[in-house]
Amino acid sequence: MGLINGSVYLENNYELWKEKFYNEKIKLENIFNNEEFTIEHVGSTAVKGLSAKPIVDIAIGVQNLDDIKPYISKLAELYTIKENHDSNEILLIDENKKETNFLIHVMLINSIRYKNMIIFRDILNSNPIILKQYENLKIELAMKYSNDRKMYTKSKNDFIQDILKSTNN
Repeated sequence: MGLINGSVYLENNYELWKEKFYNEKIKLENIFNNEEFTIEHVGSTAVKGLSAKPIVDIAIGVQNLDDIKPYISKLAELYTIKENHDSNEILLIDENKKETNFLIHVMLINSIRYKNMIIFRDILNSNPIILKQYENLKIELAMKYSNDRKMYTKSKNDFIQDILKSTNN
């Protein structure tokens, strides 16, 4: 499992991704030592029947980003840590020189971004028509941007935002 750095390709391996998420969640829970963080499997690997890049996305919901600070040194032993103060997110990346395996998004649990990740996952899991539309878009974009992960991700945003808006009305 893992996506070769700088590339975009899709696989359909839900059971493996679910198992990888579960194992990583246990590892994180052991680091956090009973802290009350919410750890969710998000992104396309969390949706049964959806092709996805072989990177498992995890969202960790916290009340305050400072809540994660006591664990940073231990997390830094396992992940590359990127703090984005503009988006109120800390990104933990499980990567090596060849590939990326996990993207772990530490966010405020009440933030719109955190909530939208959960909502979009749940929409895809419950609506096979939207799931198929999204998968078709992903396949098209993976071919178009096979060597540009940022453009691949950016190009999905309008679809995601349209779906989120339509469910909020």
